[in-house]
Parts: sequence; structure tokens; C-alpha cells
Amino acid sequence: MLFGKRVLEARKGLKMSQEELAKKLGIHAPLIGRYERDEVKPSIEVASNIANALNISLDYLVGTTDLELEKSILDKIIAIQTLNKEDKKQILTTIDALLRDAKARQTYG
Repeated sequence: MLFGKRVLEARKGLKMSQEELAKKLGIHAPLIGRYERDEVKPSIEVASNIANALNISLDYLVGTTDLELEKSILDKIIAIQTLNKEDKKQILTTIDALLRDAKARQTYG
């Protein structure tokens, strides 16, 4: 039940019609409605394409996580993961410091 609801919410959040999403995916618009109503389940390939078209993670779409992960953030994590050990360490240290500062501003600001 979660898949269809999340497709619908993400699509509407982008102000995208079923036809627009279907066109991006190369499928017929009525099929998007069937996915959203959980009448049928897409193949893993189609589900992955839907997640990409909606710029959300497949994990969120299928209910593995309740946190809506933005694809652009995931792409950055993947890019960091491919770096050498020293570069990765420097970037993560910087991110840790920025996160600490942002959390402090939320708490005390």
C-alpha cells in the first residue's frame, strides 16, 4: 500500500501530472494511476525509473525507509564514497563540522 501512496505524493509534490510522469517513463498514463492505487506493482526496473523521475530514493518509494532521501544528496554521497581515503576523510570532517554548527543553531538560535 505504501508504494502507490508515495508515488502519488511525490508526483503531486512536483506538480507533475500522471501523463507527464508516464511520458518520462515511456509508459501509458493509466498505468501510473494503477500504480498509485496499488492495483499493480511495477518491476524493479520500472520502480527504479519512477524513483529517478520523481527525484527520490527507491528505498523511500518501496518503504525501506520513511525518510525521503533526495537523489541529489545520494549522488553526492556516492561521489564521496568513490574518493581516495584521505579526500573522503577531509570531506567528511568538514561535513561533520557543518552539521554540528547547524544543529547548534537549531538548538540555540
